[in-house]
Amino acid sequence: MRWAKIHSPGIFHHSAQGLTQHTSKSTIPLASTVSDAGSAAVGTEADFRLLRYFATASLAAFVVVAVLLGYVFRTLSVDALINGYQSEHINHARIIANEMWDEHFGPLVLSVADQPADQLTTAPQIPALHQKVLKLLNGTKIYKIKVYDLRGLTVYSTELKQIGEDKSDNAGVLAGLRGLNSSELVHQNQISSFEGELQDRDVIESYIPRHDPVTGQVSGVFEIYRDATTVLAEVGQRQWLLVAAVVALLTLLYLAVFLIVKKAQHQIIEQNQERRKAQQALALSEERWKFALEGAGDGVWDRNLQTGEVVFSRRFKEIHGFAANELEDQTEAWNARVHPDDLDRIEADRAAYFSGKKAIYANERRMQSKDGSWKWIHSRGMVVARDAQGRPLRMIGTHTDITERHEQEEALRLASTVILTMDEATSVTNMRNEIISVNPAFTIITGYKPGEVIGRDPKLLASGTHSVKFYQDMWNQLATSGNWHGEICNRRKSGELYMEWLSIKQVRNEQGAPTHYVAVFSDISERKASEVRLQQLAHFDVLTGLPNRALFSDRLCQAIAKARRDKTGLALMFIDLDKFKPVNDQLGHQVGDLLLKDVARRLSDCVRRESDTVARIGGDEFVVMLPEMETLPSATLVAEKILAALNRRFEIGSHQIHISSSIGIAFFPEHGTDEHKLLQSADAAMYQAKQNGRNQMYVAPAAPSPDEQRQGL
Repeated sequence: MRWAKIHSPGIFHHSAQGLTQHTSKSTIPLASTVSDAGSAAVGTEADFRLLRYFATASLAAFVVVAVLLGYVFRTLSVDALINGYQSEHINHARIIANEMWDEHFGPLVLSVADQPADQLTTAPQIPALHQKVLKLLNGTKIYKIKVYDLRGLTVYSTELKQIGEDKSDNAGVLAGLRGLNSSELVHQNQISSFEGELQDRDVIESYIPRHDPVTGQVSGVFEIYRDATTVLAEVGQRQWLLVAAVVALLTLLYLAVFLIVKKAQHQIIEQNQERRKAQQALALSEERWKFALEGAGDGVWDRNLQTGEVVFSRRFKEIHGFAANELEDQTEAWNARVHPDDLDRIEADRAAYFSGKKAIYANERRMQSKDGSWKWIHSRGMVVARDAQGRPLRMIGTHTDITERHEQEEALRLASTVILTMDEATSVTNMRNEIISVNPAFTIITGYKPGEVIGRDPKLLASGTHSVKFYQDMWNQLATSGNWHGEICNRRKSGELYMEWLSIKQVRNEQGAPTHYVAVFSDISERKASEVRLQQLAHFDVLTGLPNRALFSDRLCQAIAKARRDKTGLALMFIDLDKFKPVNDQLGHQVGDLLLKDVARRLSDCVRRESDTVARIGGDEFVVMLPEMETLPSATLVAEKILAALNRRFEIGSHQIHISSSIGIAFFPEHGTDEHKLLQSADAAMYQAKQNGRNQMYVAPAAPSPDEQRQGL
């Protein structure tokens, strides 16, 4: 007992006067002994009642299990019976078909194909056919068969009065006409879901299609009836035998468990009685408890629950800011100085402890000190005396100042909440670079759950796109400055690559030694993709995907600079589509846009070098740049390919469109020494090609030399 440690010979030397006063005012009533004895009797009775509940519930459970096993056995047996009989019926149907279909049933079906149902019974073949069927069924458990034609009419039945019945709405007949086997178990005095008739016995009905051996098509349907009364009776008998065996085995198991539980209960009752006797002896030997053990920093209180009188220890007074001579043996309400927001919870804890719903009384609350400030207090207590009716009389407990701990926990809780709710992913690793903690955003971004990464190296996220030197530089910076940040490409659990902004901080202890690494990162893939899209919109034509005028101008400047530096040539083609405007006017801009996209594809197919560039600079105007093109024949060869490609018929939806192109060709440096002059020369050459009749190329005339220009002046 924890409280037994408080009572020792040394206690009474702490304050003789206080002890004398307290002893005179509080004694333990002898009725507590009667109360303990009564509670022991009640506990024993409750234990026996619990054993009876266990016995009843477990026996009922065993019976339910046995019945369920019997039901499952019967269900499986019936399913196996139906499947087995269906297989046998298929074989019987094949035998009957082999014996009788070609000579009897087949001709019968053909002869009555056009006859109405009421005339089927007069077919002359039926008497001889009936005798042969009865002979085939002799010695089998099949007591009736029917044959249906493709209309669903009964062309034959061993019960001749059923011939001519229309079963075209029978589910089994319909399934058979579709080439499917079907069977059903119908119990005695139940209506068949297939036939819609009341059965006078347990029977299994099967519908077996007859397939023509030549065409493979269904030519009729057999219905076979088999008596299942004997077999079902045997199944029922086995079912009850199984239930009886299971009940017997479970009963033996129940008896064994019952004896074990009963023996354990007896031992528990004996232990409880011994414990209660020890508690009674301790209660009778005490008249007063005085608190002197405050080495742990706890303040102790002793409360008379009937009068409200309470005695506080010196440490209790210090915790709440009172002097040693204050709060002497005063009467005080339970809820004095407790924060209003904590009152309901404290009262609920106390009521639950007094009623026995809680084994211990302990809670945390805010309490007001003498100076008006609030402190967090951990309160513990124990009832040490009760009256004959079991009502608590006296309670002893302690108060512990946990304000500092609570503030630290609150700070940690706040930090944890921030980490758990932040959109950035967070992971913490130890010095062995093993992940020890991640937040929910980590799972959202990477796809890895905490259990999949705890204890593993963060390199499981590596994409393989960074060099070894990249990671070496990262670790070197972490070792020297304690932090690193930057963009990094990692891989999700799904295998998808993504870009993240990563910041790593080194955590050190009070001695300055590194203990952990905290990594915070966010997914910037969407932002990077947006940058790429903006770059695409800024430099590429939205319709065709070709470089636009701005990007082409930049590439042309670079190509001219390289050609000037390397003293190489460069060919530039200016291409304008012939007869494009009528397409837009007559067929609409949507068809015109599709035509431009096809033109762009054909132009791209005509140039193969990576250094070549095809661009759309507006409307139906395109340009082709061919760096390092030294001779005119080489450039004209490409131009001829373009003329031929664009002169071929275009198929846009249901439209067949014929256009052509006019191409102007200019060379660097003959036709211009910068991008503007070169482009002007190619543009002028293109217009000359149009004036010459279109669908052709024209090479710009060479620009006059400086001497020729001076002579012209």
